[in-house]
Amino acid sequence: MKKKKKRAWLGAFLCLALLAGCWGGCGQKEEAGKPEESRGRYVEKQEPLPDMASDGWVTKQLFVADGTLNLLLAKKEGENTILSQWARRGDAFEDVSPAWMAGMQVPAEPWTDMALLQGKEGTQYLFLRSIGEEGFYRGYLYQGREDRVQDITPEQWAVPDEEYGMYPYIEGIAALDNGTLAALSPTSLDLLSGEDGSIRESQAISASYGEELFSDGESIYLTAMGGGYGVAALEKWPEGKQEQAAQIPLPEENMSGVAFCFAETGVPVAAAAQGIFRYNQVSESWEKLIEGSETDFALSTSWCTGLAAMEDGRIYALFRQEDGTERLMKYEYDPDAVTEVTKELTLYTVWENSLLQQAAVSYHRAHPDVLITIEYAYAAADQYSGKTPDYGQVYQALNTRLMGEDAPDILVMDHLNIESYAQKGLLADIDEAVAPLEESGELMSNITGAYRQEDGSRYVVPLEFGFNMAVGREIGQQDMASLSALASYLKERQESYLGPMTVSELVNQFYPFFCGEIVKDDALDREKMEAVLMDLKAIGENSGIVEKHEEDDRKYNYWDLTYRAKLAYTECSGFFDCMSLISIREYIKGEFCAFENCFLPALQTGINSQSEYLETAMDFLKFALSQEVQDTDQYGGFPVNRVSLEKMAAADRSEMAAETEVKTEDGGFELFEISPFSEEAAGQIVEICKSLDRPIREDEKIREELVAALPGYLDGSRTLEETLDSLEGGLKMYLAE
Repeated sequence: MKKKKKRAWLGAFLCLALLAGCWGGCGQKEEAGKPEESRGRYVEKQEPLPDMASDGWVTKQLFVADGTLNLLLAKKEGENTILSQWARRGDAFEDVSPAWMAGMQVPAEPWTDMALLQGKEGTQYLFLRSIGEEGFYRGYLYQGREDRVQDITPEQWAVPDEEYGMYPYIEGIAALDNGTLAALSPTSLDLLSGEDGSIRESQAISASYGEELFSDGESIYLTAMGGGYGVAALEKWPEGKQEQAAQIPLPEENMSGVAFCFAETGVPVAAAAQGIFRYNQVSESWEKLIEGSETDFALSTSWCTGLAAMEDGRIYALFRQEDGTERLMKYEYDPDAVTEVTKELTLYTVWENSLLQQAAVSYHRAHPDVLITIEYAYAAADQYSGKTPDYGQVYQALNTRLMGEDAPDILVMDHLNIESYAQKGLLADIDEAVAPLEESGELMSNITGAYRQEDGSRYVVPLEFGFNMAVGREIGQQDMASLSALASYLKERQESYLGPMTVSELVNQFYPFFCGEIVKDDALDREKMEAVLMDLKAIGENSGIVEKHEEDDRKYNYWDLTYRAKLAYTECSGFFDCMSLISIREYIKGEFCAFENCFLPALQTGINSQSEYLETAMDFLKFALSQEVQDTDQYGGFPVNRVSLEKMAAADRSEMAAETEVKTEDGGFELFEISPFSEEAAGQIVEICKSLDRPIREDEKIREELVAALPGYLDGSRTLEETLDSLEGGLKMYLAE
């Protein structure tokens, strides 16, 4: 998928040991009386960049050369790309482009990455990676000296794979002081001659390494991956030799979005949303120089494209914003800087989330005296590591904390029993913060209003939401929009619409949409449950219930709509999420709608009723619901702010496109383009969002009893009444609690 890149290109450059001293924190919770003043800390400041963007120049790299901060810029000019190198002199950048760079003929191909490396005795190397006419990435390597440039691309880089026609994918490259270059691919680390580019040595690597390569001049560093997509450690290979490798664990486990640079003495610097860190080689531990909340690293609306550290302790980071603009930020130790934080609040969430991070950091910038620290049970990367969350354990642990002195001030209640917390008096009534925003039309009251109790109180409000999109061919909206309508329709059809399912898959697909409807007066509503069971049986009979899937057999998904499936239900969490679904809908000339007109709430946020900072927490909640936070598409859901929703619907997604292959009904394959949806489709999505009227409900106990009771009813070995009796017996005590 062509998407704005949030990956930093980091060269392999320098900085001497950072200044020693006392590194100021972000403050402590306010004690009785005036907090003790703390002086001396790293501070962030924006620095000017060359005014080149208006003339079409794009910054490709930030690095240090000869003790000076440098930039590599590129500009499309006709059929070629021209380059220039700029160095910071005093308070401004000057063009210091070497003569050889003027002679470069770089094709203006799309998605070209590049890095300028400093070699021995003034020699420079330019690495390019671009997509050519064949549609595959290819790497190029040039050597530049004075006014001469030489193509030293290794021969192996120009040989395509016989099976797929792909060239070796070079992920990163770095220069060593001994004149050797190191190049990283998904399967090997190659040591190249700096004179002619020939491969001197090739070492196989495993898939446990990341896609980035760094150097301090003497050693090569790879990123050792943790669970999911996070980095667990740096692995140091002295002179590129794997047999001498040693790991440096990162300051926090499984860090994502982390950028690195290295001192000439081999001291690593790491920067991410958690903060900027320097490695102390004596204590073999990381020192936090500045909290992430004090930096652009914690903002999800910007991403780091380069990190460099200077000899005097200054650190520079280049950021690209979502609107395409760039910011150069300097981090410098200021002995007179005073910590301003007097209130520190804790926000607890089960899952790490970028919108919460954006809200906390932005609020701190608007209110320097308030710091909101986010704690989470599971990192975002855990979603990709196969880790199964234990919500019962999380619930118990949070209950214990809420009774103690370290109770969080703000709570995100997704996957937890909101009603239980409210009944125990642990949640504050937040209606006074939310209701005025609904009355003014700022919030989508069809979403937020669903949380208002009969007595007018309200204990949580979702910051985002999604819905279950039904996409079908040869079936109309009215027949796939609800459980009962779908069951009635499928009774008359022989062909499987959803594909074979296990009982668990059938329950997981549909139970959240009727979970809240089958309980009445703390007991199972047998009449409602009877209708639901009959509908599930009709759907199961059409699909084909299996005990387990064979090797090539599975429940259909929306990609199967191009050749065998007639219907697919998919969770839709935002406009970006809709692109492939709407593209499939257009391909099959089908229809789409929201199943059961329900919404999937996300970031259901409440406030600890016992927080000493209730007023500040309420103000933060209103801030999180404002356009300032909700205008940013975090790809986690639709915003509950009405203006933000309409703004996102109209956003330009013209550069977000991808091509893949889909299977056709005749068994062949066809090129398929995922493209931005039309203004009409965007309007349909907005209207769906505005019409959603109730949240889904999750209940693990109800799900377990359904999975246990349904097999006999579906295969005919148990009657409807017996199944109802089984469900009622299994849920009686639980519902009465």
